[in-house]
Amino acid sequence: MNGDYGTTTFVMHSGERYCLVIDKAKGLPVFHPNLFLTTQVRNTKSNSFSSVSSAANSLVVLLRFLNRRGIDLDQRINSRTFFDVHELDDLRDFTQRKFLSSPVDDSVLTLFSQEELEEAEGFVESSTQYNRLTVIAEYLKWFSSHVISRPSTTESKQIDSIEMQIKSRRPSRKGRNKDIDRSLDDVQLEALFEVIRIGSEQNPFTADVQRRNRLIVLLLYHLGLRGGELLNIKVSDIDFSKHQVKVLRRADERDDPRVNEPNVKTLERTLPISETLSKELHDYVTKDRRKVPNATRNSFLFVTHKSGPTVGQPISKSGYHKIMHVVKAVSPKLYALTGHKLRHTWNRKFSAHMDSMDNPPSEERQEQIRSYLMGWKTGSGSAAHYNKRFRQEQAKKAALELQENSGTRLPKDLRNDE
Repeated sequence: MNGDYGTTTFVMHSGERYCLVIDKAKGLPVFHPNLFLTTQVRNTKSNSFSSVSSAANSLVVLLRFLNRRGIDLDQRINSRTFFDVHELDDLRDFTQRKFLSSPVDDSVLTLFSQEELEEAEGFVESSTQYNRLTVIAEYLKWFSSHVISRPSTTESKQIDSIEMQIKSRRPSRKGRNKDIDRSLDDVQLEALFEVIRIGSEQNPFTADVQRRNRLIVLLLYHLGLRGGELLNIKVSDIDFSKHQVKVLRRADERDDPRVNEPNVKTLERTLPISETLSKELHDYVTKDRRKVPNATRNSFLFVTHKSGPTVGQPISKSGYHKIMHVVKAVSPKLYALTGHKLRHTWNRKFSAHMDSMDNPPSEERQEQIRSYLMGWKTGSGSAAHYNKRFRQEQAKKAALELQENSGTRLPKDLRNDE
């Protein structure tokens, strides 16, 4: 393959995480894509690192497409030929691909072309393709305006047309059906708690990390935390005497060695924890964490226990996802387990608890309470969504009960009795 492109990430002296688009063959940054990332994505839109990284990966897809198709972008723009319709359709199809995340062995490349290997990887979700085409369209408009420094009216219309044509090829941006219940049911929860129980025959982890991994799941379940919030907790954020834990925003933390830094996307808040959970956290800190080499060099709660260059460092995003993957693989009942499903589960449990109270708070007050505990802005609509879905579930349940009770009063020949 004649050249390929990728991204590299690094941490600045200020603690800011950043990434660059690089030419892998030369090992050098690619000028215009990185200028676009800095001036149009990072500086103009003040996007987070994850947004900048996503945009960088979209530009890599464009560069790979141009490279595979032998298209000289500078020449096309200077000659005002831009793209043919079939090329834009080809670009649309190309942005659907999943790309290999690691280099392929040369012996494999002798059997299959790079394109064939990428096709074998499958396709990305429609939302990913949508974002890719959006970034590519905006980049091509920006780049064309730089190559043609003073475009005429006709040329400006050509540039705008290319952006419009690419964006018109984006898939529908219809979101997920928010009325679908993505929480774990009680049977799944029972299976989960048995898998993470210390000493359980089903527990897939070694004894030295069973308590840590159990606490990861329990904090997600009892507090409804996002993964980034969980990985950002420091020992100093826990008040063991008051049984509280603080969720704090730490973007661009200089003392965090993780390049792909987990971020808190929600509002800061202080959450109560049970005395039992507080004690279990204290036991982990004083009995397990303190024995891990290098753990005292940082104050993050959950650290890597496995020997190696990262021992004692805070758990990475990939390490967190690996833990969840190992847990879900133990039981068929947990096949769909993710950390975020436990956040949905918390919200289902919260709704059920509010509904079971003799004198529950008003719906407006429930939304305020839920918003605070989840870290949402009051009035954002997120809390109202869960209240609405719970009402729908209760309505369905009541309707079914009504049908079943009415059925017992029907003549026997009209019933569904066996």
